Amino acid sequence: MTLSLALQQKGFNVIIVDPKSVKDLISTDKRTTAVAEGPKNFYDSLGVWEKVKKYAEPIKIINIKDGNSKIDLNFNCNTFKEIKNINNLGHVIENSHLLRGINTTIKNNKNIGSIKRIKAKVVSIDSDNFSSKVTLSNNKTISCYLIVASDGKNSVTRKVMGIETKKLSYKQKAFVCSIIHTEKHNNIALEKFLPGGPLAILPMKNYKGKYRSSIIWSDKKEISESRYFASKNNLSMIEYELELHCKEWLGNVKLVGLKALFPLELTLPKSLVENRFILMGDAAHSIHPIAGQGFNLTIRDIKIFVSACSKRKALGLDIGSKNFLYNYERKRMLDVNSLVRATHTLNKVFENKSFSIKILRRAGLSMVEKSNLMKKFFMKYAMGI
Repeated sequence: MTLSLALQQKGFNVIIVDPKSVKDLISTDKRTTAVAEGPKNFYDSLGVWEKVKKYAEPIKIINIKDGNSKIDLNFNCNTFKEIKNINNLGHVIENSHLLRGINTTIKNNKNIGSIKRIKAKVVSIDSDNFSSKVTLSNNKTISCYLIVASDGKNSVTRKVMGIETKKLSYKQKAFVCSIIHTEKHNNIALEKFLPGGPLAILPMKNYKGKYRSSIIWSDKKEISESRYFASKNNLSMIEYELELHCKEWLGNVKLVGLKALFPLELTLPKSLVENRFILMGDAAHSIHPIAGQGFNLTIRDIKIFVSACSKRKALGLDIGSKNFLYNYERKRMLDVNSLVRATHTLNKVFENKSFSIKILRRAGLSMVEKSNLMKKFFMKYAMGI
């Protein structure tokens, strides 16, 4: 929907094929998303952020801890106080609000490009050098200049186009939930690296006068499954376990709302493009949530792709051209591969129980904490600015 809106504003006509309606998406997606500062600015340029900012909670500080060690690393938005308009590292927003904001903006842009939505599934794709034809489950056929597949890490359209994929299971699952707590979160996000995987606690907007945060807890499959089971049958046990890590900061906690499990794996296609076909979102790259960068990487993809499409359109050139698509792929793969390697290595380093690795790890955290230059480098990349 974000890509469609961005293309619509450049005068393109788009058809979204989705078995779910927007109403279904808004009512069923109870997750939250951490939107970094760069992607937030992109949403601002699209006219979305003005509609959703009252639902978004700023992240002012990111606190990174290595287990129960006293050595930690703090990223603070005040590091950029000399730069105008950078007041936050990012925001946490519920997906339903973001979806609603994007959809409202699409409806308000009728006089630019057009966006039509068809409730169906893709059955087959036939592409040649001049156009693509998509056959749908409702027996309709669509002709277009370019197909964008953004149907998730297990993309069906990617398989239809015969694009091979490298997959690596982390043998971990992420337990996701929301909590209310008795103390203010003070706009601090915590990333605590534990032996089984990272625990992320992200600040959310207050609800009915109660302080809220979002939990993404990655751990070995069996342990995450037991936490999920406890969240359904023995709430006090999982609440007690969470309090062990954050009671000094958040006070007493209670689980509320969504409780879900997500298998963690690295998914990287061998190519992002085919004949008049391109992958976006998790279909293009699904990475470990350890740095909270998956969605923000996709927004960077969209921003660069739409800008390139707009330039092609202004020159009267074809956006489905093989050379154009391969040039885009070459430009993006450095960023994609760098982030894949970084998140994969981080996860391996922090789950390593070797004493020598632990010493090196903590020395590294301490070194970055003492260097404003290194902090700024890491923060700028993570923020997408």
